[in-house]
Amino acid sequence: MENWVFFFLVPLCTAYLLKPLHDFFFPKLKLPPGPAAFPFIGNLVWLRTSSFSDLEPVLRQFHAKYGPILTLRFGLRPTIFISDNSLAYQALVQNGAVFADRPMDMPASRFLSCNQHNISSAFYGPTWRHLRRNLAAEILHPSRLRSYSPARKWVLEILTSRLQAGSESVMDNFQYAMFCLLVLMCFGDKLEEKQIQEIETIQRRRLLSLSRFNVLNLWPNVGKFLFRNRWNELYKLRKNHEDILLPL
Repeated sequence: MENWVFFFLVPLCTAYLLKPLHDFFFPKLKLPPGPAAFPFIGNLVWLRTSSFSDLEPVLRQFHAKYGPILTLRFGLRPTIFISDNSLAYQALVQNGAVFADRPMDMPASRFLSCNQHNISSAFYGPTWRHLRRNLAAEILHPSRLRSYSPARKWVLEILTSRLQAGSESVMDNFQYAMFCLLVLMCFGDKLEEKQIQEIETIQRRRLLSLSRFNVLNLWPNVGKFLFRNRWNELYKLRKNHEDILLPL
């Protein structure tokens, strides 16, 4: 029995590891030029950046060497960067329908976004159009500004009272006041201070934790075993997020 399991698992694992190598050295699509990439990790060894703001000077160097269209690989996924205005106009405006869709998101981000069901990552289609219509016509449309005047007055009173109390820094008071306004615009109701602080805490924790879960995107299937504790941490983060928002 053990021999049978061994002879079954070894070829299966070998095939799983060889497929990315085959796709890497024999790509199906002809992509724009870019720096040399390594299997599995792509161009991460050349980038050595912790944020997109640090990536900009590196991109300038690569564009000067490889041209206005550049391909970088983050792990196994190729990403194309365009630095020329006319080329960007051709791709995003003249051929907007061709490039309007979004690719499959990274596993950790896809899990947090409930399979890309938000306006920043949803696939081009009915779900994205519905989210965009709701945002453009209901929340950000100029005609809705007057309807939010009571909300702005309420938030201004909160900000004034907190500034007069002087219990927290000025920046914290302004951030809390703006968050009160955003919560009211999203949920359509005035929430208690405890509820607002819970939403603010879980949202901030989620944003600050994104970089911590990047390692889960490199080898998703294998990573579920190698980084089991971090996956459990991700599951707990989403569970806490749902426990706070869904009752509202």
